[in-house]
Amino acid sequence: MMKTVTYLTSRENPLLKKIRLLISGSKRASDELVVAEGTRVLHEVNRSGREIEAVVFSESFGRDTHERDLLEDWHNRGIRLYCVNRKLFVSLSCLQTPQGAIALVKVPEVHFPPETNQEDALILYICGIQDPGNMGALIRTAAASGVTLVCTAKGSVSARNPKSIRSSAGVFFHHTPAEQVDADIFLQYCLDNSIQPYRTDTMRGVPYTETNLNSPCAILLGNEGSGMTEEKFSGLPAIHIPMVNGIESLNVALAGAVILFEACRQRCRQ
Repeated sequence: MMKTVTYLTSRENPLLKKIRLLISGSKRASDELVVAEGTRVLHEVNRSGREIEAVVFSESFGRDTHERDLLEDWHNRGIRLYCVNRKLFVSLSCLQTPQGAIALVKVPEVHFPPETNQEDALILYICGIQDPGNMGALIRTAAASGVTLVCTAKGSVSARNPKSIRSSAGVFFHHTPAEQVDADIFLQYCLDNSIQPYRTDTMRGVPYTETNLNSPCAILLGNEGSGMTEEKFSGLPAIHIPMVNGIESLNVALAGAVILFEACRQRCRQ
């Protein structure tokens, strides 16, 4: 074992308490730290170049090539490494089948409005989505389809939720959303920057394939069950995904993927 590794044996260790606070979403937890878990997610953390405060891993971690690569990279970067026994690690893990390592990663909050040029804006504004799996999937889809900025409205689940991060497959660390963005501020930003906002609807509006998504625009996705319910969005042009009779709606992450990749298709034709 590497000489730089510290062994922890107490559940009451301050570092382990900090991890539990972050996982629980406690208001006492640091605003700039997130928990990254899972081999694939941890590789994305390394690729992103984000600062890692510490890594806690189980004594069996490092048996395969991918795990050894992670340990070597952390060691070379001088990251603080802590080893715990399997029982203690399982008590920390968010996963049903723990993969053996958890990193505390520094991710500063992204402020809105953005400082970067949004001349070719394709913005995703996530309104009231509660499921962290859907949140993570949308972040991953947004990155793959060329979205320039992801924002979440007040009342949405945090993109920093460990499950959101895992569901994004670690893309969160490359494309961190601006969170808790007030709807009025967001709509005014769109108006000031000639960005056309489109609210999604299950039945009403123009079919998404007949909508000009090539120009600067923002796609507003609503809550999984109630959709876009705020009155302030009612005057926005609506787009929908045509479906066969008897089917009312799609999963919000899937609906977002369908629309965003149509925008990608239109923009790639240029």
